[in-house]
Amino acid sequence: MLLCSMTAIAGSPSEEPQHPQNPQNPQKQTGKRPRIQTSASKKEIVFKPNAETGKAETGKAGKGKTETVKTKAVKVAGKKPKGTATGKLAKKKPHQKTASERYMALKTNIAYDAIAVPNLTFEMQFSKHISVELPVMFSGWDISDKHAVRTFAVQPEGRWWLEKAGTGHFFGIHAHMALFNMKWDENRYQSTGRPLLGAGVSYGYKLPFSKHWGAEFTLGAGYANMKYNTYYNIDNGALIETKSRNYWGITRLGISLSYHF
Repeated sequence: MLLCSMTAIAGSPSEEPQHPQNPQNPQKQTGKRPRIQTSASKKEIVFKPNAETGKAETGKAGKGKTETVKTKAVKVAGKKPKGTATGKLAKKKPHQKTASERYMALKTNIAYDAIAVPNLTFEMQFSKHISVELPVMFSGWDISDKHAVRTFAVQPEGRWWLEKAGTGHFFGIHAHMALFNMKWDENRYQSTGRPLLGAGVSYGYKLPFSKHWGAEFTLGAGYANMKYNTYYNIDNGALIETKSRNYWGITRLGISLSYHF
């Protein structure tokens, strides 16, 4: 009977020694780390770690302390992160470009149209006060048997506007070049060798009618040099003389109808 008892004892599994539970060491009880472990008293309020500093913020319970902690938490929550793309975009305002109107106009000089010399002028602004225009004149027919002005001429002009381009008063400097074959009464005058050349200064005023339409008045004076032949004003008229002439006087006269783009 003693042998059976010894055999039973030898065959039974050995029991592990049980250690007494230590209430002060919960980690040894479960094998897991506690989520929160603190020794703060009941009179203290413990907050979770701050996302920015990584340190917990604590404060004692009380009217003044509680309000201070709450105010600080609101400030931290409402604070914008520095260096973020959103912060940079909020500071920068979109730069809006305003397209400036450039004065451009198409004109015809009624004074030249009246003597059967069609013309067209294009003017463009290059700065607030400066514009340049290029008038082109052409006529290839006779007004009558005794009167005709056949010509091809250009007269570019640079202008300085007192207010802004296309508005009010202006002063200009122009140059001119022309080929001509003109008959008047008994004689006919034809340029030869080279075209008429010269330059002058002018003054003018732009009078607006509407947003796009207006009138322009111009008067200019200057110098021109020309070399021409004089013929009798008949069919196959004989050559009378050849002259070279220097001219001082009116070189520009304009009463123009203008369309502003």
